[in-house]
Amino acid sequence: MVIYPNGTYKPILTSTDGLASPSATAVLGDRLYITDGGVPEPHDPKLRTARINFPALLAGAAH
Repeated sequence: MVIYPNGTYKPILTSTDGLASPSATAVLGDRLYITDGGVPEPHDPKLRTARINFPALLAGAAH
């Protein structure tokens, strides 16, 4: 989820993006790291990474 300063939010990644059981997140600069425990079958834990497009995220924020 992206949570904006005004309290609104919107989902960014869901199970349709391949997240089975996300357990932690970290941000370093413009990189997002998500650990996925892989709890449901087929038990495939992963570390997922992505670049954050801050201008695109902030364009959706209500000011």
